[in-house]
Amino acid sequence: MQKYITQLLEMLQEAHANRPAPRYLELPEEMECLRDIIDMDMSLEEDEHTMESIFGVPQIYFPPEDRLSDDQIRQLIQGILDLWYVFHYEADFRQGEFTEREQYTKLVNCWKKTYPLFRGSNGTWHIEMYDYELNWDEDEGRYLSDEEYYTKNPLLKLEDFEFDKDEKQFF
Repeated sequence: MQKYITQLLEMLQEAHANRPAPRYLELPEEMECLRDIIDMDMSLEEDEHTMESIFGVPQIYFPPEDRLSDDQIRQLIQGILDLWYVFHYEADFRQGEFTEREQYTKLVNCWKKTYPLFRGSNGTWHIEMYDYELNWDEDEGRYLSDEEYYTKNPLLKLEDFEFDKDEKQFF
């Protein structure tokens, strides 16, 4: 399996070259400082594409997480995140919410979803990888902050979670 993982990582590395070149825009000199913003705005107006079509790597090439070792999972996560960085995508995980195996599965599941394709050098598309249902409160009809959630649910032991009062975040 490691030979296959190595080949897949090489494919992800080669996909870096699939990033489209920035658009050629003729702009007056006084608007030159806005080139990246105009290019980003044009990217958002275009049709979105699946990651399969953007990167040229089909989702089916990624093995299920239960067939991979922990080291292979880490290698593939890093390969995916490196590729995403080149294309201006960023996966936002809350620290400790998901295991590495769950993170890998969530990253691979993004391959069939559509996203904008940034051609210029400006802008990053953040892809939130949160379990929003975890903090959903039916009574209030909204998502609660971590502090509110654990305060409202006394069956969960608050001392099991490290809380930074200055940052108002759980770790």
